[in-house]
Amino acid sequence: MSQWTVTIPTFRTVGAKLVRGSQTWIVSADLPQQARELALAAAATDDAMRHRRGAALDTTAVDVTPRERNGSPGPPR
Repeated sequence: MSQWTVTIPTFRTVGAKLVRGSQTWIVSADLPQQARELALAAAATDDAMRHRRGAALDTTAVDVTPRERNGSPGPPR
C-alpha cells in the first residue's frame, strides 16, 4: 500500500469576494483513485467542513500525488 498526498481545491464567498483555498489529506491506498475517494470521504465530514470554514469542495480539480518515503510530497506535476 502506498501513501498519497491528495489536495482538494475549495472555494467560498466572503461578502462579494470569491475566496479560493485547498484542503490536503495524506492517505494510504493501493491506487490513486482509491486515495482520491478516501480523501473525498474524509473531506465530507463535519469536522473537515468546519476546518475549512464551510468552503465548498471543487471535486473536478482534485490532485493526487505519490508521497515519497521521506515524508515530503512527490515531485510537482
